[in-house]
Amino acid sequence: WICYSIQEGQLPHGLVVGIKRFDHRAMLSDFSNELQLARLRHTNVIRLLGWCIHGEERILVYKFMHNGALDHHIFDRIKGPLLDWSKRLKIIKGLVEGLVYLHKHPMLSIVHRDWKPNNIILECDMTLNISDFGSAKTLSPDVTEEHTCRVVGTSGYIAPEYAPRGVYSLKTDVFSFGILVLETISGRKNTILDNRGDTVGGDLV
Repeated sequence: WICYSIQEGQLPHGLVVGIKRFDHRAMLSDFSNELQLARLRHTNVIRLLGWCIHGEERILVYKFMHNGALDHHIFDRIKGPLLDWSKRLKIIKGLVEGLVYLHKHPMLSIVHRDWKPNNIILECDMTLNISDFGSAKTLSPDVTEEHTCRVVGTSGYIAPEYAPRGVYSLKTDVFSFGILVLETISGRKNTILDNRGDTVGGDLV
């Protein structure tokens, strides 16, 4: 479930920002992950501008992305047709470069674990930013896979070896990346869920 809200704000000098406010249901580890990993510096990783912890309040401040999330474009009946092949190729190229940066980071390989269109945010020029690192895990250079009892992710994007056994690796993200590429090219959802979270359609994979 979603344990945070996103609001638009403006700093005194005029910069428009996105304010991510965690509610009481959010795990402290999710906030800590974002606080640590969102300090990464790459064109295709969302930029953290500031943070605040005050009592039960936990807030992160990011650069605001005026074009919103990728799913609002590729699945939209009006916006979708406006994405010509050059724009779709730019999006896919950004996905590739962001993925390589996270997986080939000089200190630790970062497994995002929740790649999906909602977590890909677009700037005005359609440059994408990978966001929402609350579920991310790190792998040491000498480790190829790890196990977790807390399986997170979104139906339709979770790698088959990860969901039943909790085994995650760089391949976990690569599987989700492949789904994202297919959806970006086709404009179709891999999985369609009803209000209860049950699969009712979608069959790209």
